[in-house]
Amino acid sequence: MQTKLLMTDIILVLVGGALGSLMRYFVSIFTHYQTTSPFPYKTLIVNVIGCLLVGILTMRFQHSASHNSLRLLFITGFMGAFTTFSTFGYETVILYQSGHLRTAILNIFAQTLLGMLAVIGGLWIGNSIK
Repeated sequence: MQTKLLMTDIILVLVGGALGSLMRYFVSIFTHYQTTSPFPYKTLIVNVIGCLLVGILTMRFQHSASHNSLRLLFITGFMGAFTTFSTFGYETVILYQSGHLRTAILNIFAQTLLGMLAVIGGLWIGNSIK
């Protein structure tokens, strides 16, 4: 029984991760052609959307009978692959190294503040949905 449960969990995370990676790729392609600014908008977009959705989904899954499976599929798998802390860190360092100190600092504050506000908003929205 434990092995079957573990395999099911792995498959849920795998499927969610594959879908989240594809969505991040599509957002990256779309935003690449929308701006010439050195600011990393595509990373900000996926991280803020991810934070909002994690807040909403966390509240929704609290009241679900199959909450663990849904959390694994959507939060661990999909959101884990869709959002990207490592890219945020890398882009911030590259901005700094290429002489865009103000943009690097703006990126740090935007990612952090907007991400936290998105989670708070998501929790509120998720709690409000009946």
